[in-house]
Amino acid sequence: MTLSGCGVGGGTSSASSQQTVAANAPLHGSITFQTWSLKNDKFTPYFTALIKSFEQQHAGTTINWIDQPGDGYSDKIVSQVTGGSLPDVVNLPPDIAHAAVKAGALLDLGKNVPTLDQDYVHSGLQAYTYADTGSGTYGFPWYLGTDVSFWNKAMLTRDGLNPAKVPHTFDELVAQAKIMHDRSGGKDFLMSRAPGLSDIVNSGTPLMTSDGSKFAFNTPAAAAMLDKYRDAFKAGYLPSNVLTSTYEGNSTLFTKRQAAWTTAGGNFIDSLKQSNPTLAQDVIPSPALDTPPLYVQGISVAAKSKNLPLALAFAKFVTDNANQVAFIKLAPGFLPGSAASAHDPKYSKSDGTPQGDAAVIAYQDMQKAVNFTPPVWTDAMNTALNQQIALAVSGKESSKQALDNAVNQANQLLGQ
Repeated sequence: MTLSGCGVGGGTSSASSQQTVAANAPLHGSITFQTWSLKNDKFTPYFTALIKSFEQQHAGTTINWIDQPGDGYSDKIVSQVTGGSLPDVVNLPPDIAHAAVKAGALLDLGKNVPTLDQDYVHSGLQAYTYADTGSGTYGFPWYLGTDVSFWNKAMLTRDGLNPAKVPHTFDELVAQAKIMHDRSGGKDFLMSRAPGLSDIVNSGTPLMTSDGSKFAFNTPAAAAMLDKYRDAFKAGYLPSNVLTSTYEGNSTLFTKRQAAWTTAGGNFIDSLKQSNPTLAQDVIPSPALDTPPLYVQGISVAAKSKNLPLALAFAKFVTDNANQVAFIKLAPGFLPGSAASAHDPKYSKSDGTPQGDAAVIAYQDMQKAVNFTPPVWTDAMNTALNQQIALAVSGKESSKQALDNAVNQANQLLGQ
């Protein structure tokens, strides 16, 4: 659920989000800082020290930290925005931030941080820039994730594929899936998931119109992509139950050595060393196919904060390079959203191990990653899309008709 879906937003962002904060304004007084499900044994010491450090650097300031539970966070933000009690500095993902912007609740950071584009990764900033709210940017990228491709080297070799030449595009994946299928007698799979939003985007199809007013992903390119999945499914290159409720998931099939490809975060091999050390020895990483997806959490500033100079200064402090890098050490698999982190050897140079390679690949993938999911996309829309995709891939409906139906249903839901 988003704020606009709960009756908070609806128009363009109000003038309150266009405020500017006086440069070099004195910092004093108190503000409230809200995180999302981060108050626990792992992160509490970090935030306690972070706040203490800021208060010591800026005498006369007080940061009141509150944390909201994981469930019902969007509803909590709805309540805070409508009640005028949104915390001064708040942890928001792009979808919830978008709806808050539509309600005029967030400060445009692009107008208030001259070095924004130089200090933060471009992909992260793009996630907080919305087509239907103007040119503003409403979140500091804080901790990010993306996908890396992981391959079972032993399976590739056994089925006549070269581990040094793994697929880098969807078309290459389909071509090598055929070889694996034919060589293994249909027992092994390279492709083992149905298509989704990311595949539509990677076909070169924008999901929405340029003004962000409606969905329009029923293009010939998207239909051609679904046709390729349909043909691959019919030929047996995907598990027969991939469209049913008995499908176990791509990652599970990879763990069971039934599928030779999966996607995961940059620390996947390290995780496997703990849970499945034998398999970990067979895994090699490569960049995500085509354009990788972006997963991002950010820090926003409330436009109606009664202490905007302090709120903005603290938000910048939380997300500066040193504090981001320190935070990421507690969150394996995530990446910092600070541009300066590119100089960290952990992300710029591999130690020569597959895990070292994966860490560097993940950081490189993040630079070009895209937050595929529109901020107005809902679970109901996703269910409708998946149902239509299943009909197309199974051959029960043409790809064009399936996409037309999915777009019509999504736009009906959007209108509601």
